[in-house]
Amino acid sequence: MKKKAERKYVVKTWRSMKRHLRSFAKNGDQEDLHHFRTGVKKLRALLILADSAGKSPELEKRFKPVRKIFKQAGEIRNAYINQELGKVAGENTDFIREQQQIMETATLAFNAGNDQHRVWLRKTRRSILKRIRPVSKLHLTLYYQQQLESIAAGLNQLRFDEDLHTCRKQLKVLLYNYTLAGPELEISFNKVYIDQVQEAIGNWHDNELAITLLSTGKAGNSSSISGRLKKQSAKLKKQLILMTRNFREQATTVTELPISQID
Repeated sequence: MKKKAERKYVVKTWRSMKRHLRSFAKNGDQEDLHHFRTGVKKLRALLILADSAGKSPELEKRFKPVRKIFKQAGEIRNAYINQELGKVAGENTDFIREQQQIMETATLAFNAGNDQHRVWLRKTRRSILKRIRPVSKLHLTLYYQQQLESIAAGLNQLRFDEDLHTCRKQLKVLLYNYTLAGPELEISFNKVYIDQVQEAIGNWHDNELAITLLSTGKAGNSSSISGRLKKQSAKLKKQLILMTRNFREQATTVTELPISQID
């Protein structure tokens, strides 16, 4: 990947992040917060890849101030998602009101730090742009090969645990970087299939989270809803098992669809 292309990608993504952050502060739209966090994930994915090619990795460390903003925004998003899951999982309005309160309190605290956020974003952007370096085609290919092998091993025995979450993060790093890396890769990469796998893992995760909310008594008390969710979880797991058979082979099947960014 050429340095010029990397810098252009960083600048474009950073502008989008700042725009969505300003918009969230103004109107509180959860989609703006979601897009801001997606932008952070995209940039971090690029820095992880760039660091993997360097002798002394430092870019991801310099990204820590932005990750602080990301984490703060995550508190708001988690409360929002819990609230939505509560609506689906049961009718416990106390739980929904609790999550609404957490979301509102976290939003006030988050917006109070807007000036500091702008400083962190400006300084971090400048630091990253000064230090970003090109990544060779050989390294890109080896990196993607190694990551796919690691993911394949992780998906070999499917369990709902931290290893599965790690697999999804690895998949998304490859997907986010494919916008830049794709044209230079010397192996085939089935972006559509990879995206389907990470989405399937995400769907299973969301369903399991809803079951956890019910089982801890934090959202609703309907055994019929809990039963449906458990059946759905079993179905999602079975679908994922079928989808990830021969993962390595499917992941490197030639696809002629155009390269595009993954949200």
